[in-house]
Amino acid sequence: MEGLVKKMLFVLWYQFEPEHAHQVLELWKHFQYPSDVKIHHRYLLLGRHMSVAVFEAPDERSILKITAPFSSYGVAHVAPAMPLEEAVKTV
Repeated sequence: MEGLVKKMLFVLWYQFEPEHAHQVLELWKHFQYPSDVKIHHRYLLLGRHMSVAVFEAPDERSILKITAPFSSYGVAHVAPAMPLEEAVKTV
């Protein structure tokens, strides 16, 4: 099918310094994801100063649009992911 873009699944975990917690939470409140990104889940890991998001995106460029606004407050880690059931079938 032409024009159909297959999106990749990603897991983002973002660890921020405790002194930046207020700024990070305020930024999350107003943050707009790029239109080509579909968010599945977002979490705040209590007591860990870390947020986690599971999302679909067409490529790695979308990740930069998500992580760049937060870069002065902490470190973002992103990994491509695959549903376990799908991974087991491909091995």
